[in-house]
Amino acid sequence: MKKTFTAVLILMLTALMLVACVPSRDACKTKYENAGYTTVPLSANTLELSGEDVDFIYCASRADSGDYIRIVAFKKKDKATEYAERANVEEGEEGGYTVVQKSKVVLVGTQNAIDIYNNKGGLVDDGGSGDGQEADNE
Repeated sequence: MKKTFTAVLILMLTALMLVACVPSRDACKTKYENAGYTTVPLSANTLELSGEDVDFIYCASRADSGDYIRIVAFKKKDKATEYAERANVEEGEEGGYTVVQKSKVVLVGTQNAIDIYNNKGGLVDDGGSGDGQEADNE
């Protein structure tokens, strides 16, 4: 009985951890807006994806720094992997953007914008001193 309970508990905790790995659309949007980015939601069709496969997509850009990110959250990890592979090929030809897959989420953008997603701050240059200090996201 104890082994069954322990096994069920471990499975439930694992499932919770996997669900918690994908931030909500609103949390991501707020994070970027607080960092001075303009956010725009996109439909799956815009990127030639199926709406059944995608949870949400939006772009965030910051005109003064040129930083940009496209966040594509999928419902299944295998679809995210397919898209990440395709994005790597497309961005490899054009250059300039990094493609990162985090479980069911694919990030395509500049390193500063990806750092904000990863809670690493990201560099902000507001035209002031130009010293490239990290943004304070507290």
